[in-house]
Amino acid sequence: MTKRIPISTSTLLYYIEQSNVPIGLLQENIPNFDNFLSGEKLPTYTQIEKISKLIKIPVGLLVLDKTVDVNTQRLSFRTLKSREISIMSAELRDTIIEMQEKQSFLQNQIDEDLSITNTQLFKTTDHLIIAEHIRRKLGIPINHIPDSKDDPIRYFRDKISSVGIFVFFNGKVKDNTHRPLNPNEFRGFSLNNSKAPIIFVNQKDSRNAQLFTLIHELVRLFIDNEGISNKDEQNDYSHTGIEALVNRVTAEILVPKLLFERENTLNIEELASKYHVSRYVIARRLLDSGKINKTQYNNIILLMESEAPSRRQSTGGSYSNNIRFRIDKTFFHFVHNAIMQDQVSYTEAFRLIGTGYKDFKILEKSLK
Repeated sequence: MTKRIPISTSTLLYYIEQSNVPIGLLQENIPNFDNFLSGEKLPTYTQIEKISKLIKIPVGLLVLDKTVDVNTQRLSFRTLKSREISIMSAELRDTIIEMQEKQSFLQNQIDEDLSITNTQLFKTTDHLIIAEHIRRKLGIPINHIPDSKDDPIRYFRDKISSVGIFVFFNGKVKDNTHRPLNPNEFRGFSLNNSKAPIIFVNQKDSRNAQLFTLIHELVRLFIDNEGISNKDEQNDYSHTGIEALVNRVTAEILVPKLLFERENTLNIEELASKYHVSRYVIARRLLDSGKINKTQYNNIILLMESEAPSRRQSTGGSYSNNIRFRIDKTFFHFVHNAIMQDQVSYTEAFRLIGTGYKDFKILEKSLK
């Protein structure tokens, strides 16, 4: 049975008006179009795809409840208070739209709601309590620090995926090597949703930075504070503000106080390597644990900033491994099932995943 997709008639009408495409053209090319516009009938995914091509609007925008002003290149997050992005790059904008489109597809594939967000966490500013709650939810022992052989990013990603959160990595817009993502603009973002919460991590960043962003956005989802993260916000450990709290929780998950207090060295490079985090995180943990004072901390930060270390991005290994790493495996499973059930065409699946035929076959092999 062909699955019908719920859409907002006001959203559909808005984008049609913005496109300046005559209604008559849509009526001629889309059967039952008037019924879709009136809300009397729901379209299939293939029909939505056809509408999107005619009015030149991404499919993902047509299935959202709220409209996005594509002309001003501005997307606002519900909780983006600490840093409002008034003008974002086309690359960031299109990546957010891509993830929103994936989320919209998943919403129509998943029946049950998740219980990721915990309202009790809203009532506390104790980062230790929040970190412990997240550890228990993901089944992460406080005394477990994954070593390099385990691949810390993969370890935490698997734990995050196990509770129903979808995780994507990429260093470019879809598969377009001419449109790289700038880690100086953003390191990642999260999109909360009762059925399909999503974390996106900028793969152009260093491995340690990617790990921090992964956990940082995880914390955002748990306290219902979706948004975009950049370098300045992730280095914010002031005593007030939600961003500072998120950073402290992230640091506690990656560098647990219980373990860190037992460390006998002040060698920042050694500790950063052990816990797979940046030197900034270790410097802050040394200050918070009383191992160094505020003057020493400030001097260390000044020194690190003056050194301006180069950003070593992840190579992702072989081409095939990188494709499998970029795309959330459970997401691909849903897309593959939709193809088998004739809910989407192969062409639509390639566009939705953001790959071509060759990469699709690589991902398909991982299901076997």
